[in-house]
Amino acid sequence: MTMSDLIVEYLERFGVEYVFGIPGTPLGPLFDALARSERRGGPRAVLTRHEAGAAFIADGYARESGRIGVCCSTTGPGATNLITGVASAYAEQVPMLVLTPQTKIPEFSFGCFQDSSRDGVDIMSMFDHCTRYNSMVTHPNQLERKLAAALTTALGTPKGPAHLSIPFDIFAAEAPGPASFPGLLELLSARGTAVDGAALERLVEDVLSVVNRGGKIALLVGHNGIGFGNEITRFAELVGAEIVTTPRGKAAINPYHPLARGVFGCAGHASARRSLSADTVELILAVGTNLGEWSTSKWDPILMNNRMIHIHNDRKCFTRSPMARLHVEGAIGEVFAQLNDRLAGELKPSATLPFDPDASALASYVPTGIQVINPACCAPAEGKGLLKAPQVYTELIRRLPRETRFFIDNSNSVPWSIHYFFHPRPESYHLSIEFATMAWAVGAAVGGAFGDRRAPSVCIAGDGCYLMSGQEITVAVEQGLPVIFVVLSDQGYGLIRHGHRALGKERVDFDIPPVDFAMMARAAGAEAHTIREAGDFDLIDWQALAERQGPTLLDVMIDPEERPPLAMA
Repeated sequence: MTMSDLIVEYLERFGVEYVFGIPGTPLGPLFDALARSERRGGPRAVLTRHEAGAAFIADGYARESGRIGVCCSTTGPGATNLITGVASAYAEQVPMLVLTPQTKIPEFSFGCFQDSSRDGVDIMSMFDHCTRYNSMVTHPNQLERKLAAALTTALGTPKGPAHLSIPFDIFAAEAPGPASFPGLLELLSARGTAVDGAALERLVEDVLSVVNRGGKIALLVGHNGIGFGNEITRFAELVGAEIVTTPRGKAAINPYHPLARGVFGCAGHASARRSLSADTVELILAVGTNLGEWSTSKWDPILMNNRMIHIHNDRKCFTRSPMARLHVEGAIGEVFAQLNDRLAGELKPSATLPFDPDASALASYVPTGIQVINPACCAPAEGKGLLKAPQVYTELIRRLPRETRFFIDNSNSVPWSIHYFFHPRPESYHLSIEFATMAWAVGAAVGGAFGDRRAPSVCIAGDGCYLMSGQEITVAVEQGLPVIFVVLSDQGYGLIRHGHRALGKERVDFDIPPVDFAMMARAAGAEAHTIREAGDFDLIDWQALAERQGPTLLDVMIDPEERPPLAMA
């Protein structure tokens, strides 16, 4: 049993199914261990086409599977190629184990091939600022303890990537025996859900004081509220609070809930801004948001004032809210579970709000409580002429199964989707805008399909984004994954084009030559369709497309002159 086998044994215990990466000679022992693991039903290696793609795929896998994503690369340029995807996961708090090798320890500093130790191209320093844990293993006796520390940190609070750099000779060394920490996963699962009790008491008092004198409360729900929408909306119903989300927090709250008012921040909604700025609002509960630029509409004073109560599971985020009247630290779900229990005993039961998101979505694509800039953008596509991005979204949502997942790439797609994408299953919506890495969704949608093959995983990307990493479609072909790549083609870097027109001094060419993306996809072994006008949607067998165990690309021509909603709410 080698040290590589020991690593894989831990991955088995943590339920990891895949390790994504590109091999190199120093990774040979790890790939040997994964081959042995696959034969017994354990984790297996999946070869990607680029190291950044490996990290993006691991990111999407972690989001959809609920497990830690694992990616690897060879030393030197393989490791530097990983960094962008790892940095994206760091910014988005996605749990990831990143494994890179080093040359043999005795050969450090002698100019050996692809030396990326402290004596060569220092990969450790590069990873230091985009990981939660970053360590080199310099003796076989260190590996297991450092692996346990990496897994513990990656799955801790806040979650994020952990990097281990392991020299070739340690990867291949004999392990002293089986895992020394067999209960590590159970230990992590049993972590307490401590809540700052004193702060919670003050929160209960403040909420009751406002409600009992007839004042209003508003909610701003951020990214860390995802997964706790039921608890948060129950609180809103108890106190009659309107619910606003940040752009990333959009996946936490069902937009068709009667109290939902849309997104505040970049590409947000006027209805959301009204909810937070109303004179009758005495408290704003900012829940699970890091209060960055896009989440706060450039730190707008209607939010950043002493009406705010900041609730977060990571106290480091409180450094951005010194003006808040109260900070409540604790797991978001537990904070609201305790808060709701306390309030239910103090407040008169309110009438149950009628809420059927599927029926509401069928009645009107745009939720009744949310004001969009141009509702006509969401009307079903008709006739000839170039399409608008919101029309593409409505067609996809209408025609694909409810369980479909959507990964929105960092292009024109982002502001269009923040403002106009509405789905009765909000957790199906994935963004990665904190670091805003182009081509993230191309890999993440593939990873989402690895995490759950029961429904399609959709990547929505601009043509510029897709060209950066479109080769990952071949992974979906090879693995038979239900991925739909939707390329919104405006023959240019559209988001940059529109932004520069508004702010730039000179006329600059941000165009991309015409590319037949459907032909590219077919050459890679995928199915493909070109959509030039509304009627082309009707030419596709959508049931067959959704059930297909293999990728499909939709090359959709959109109006390059239609300006996305770039302004802050």
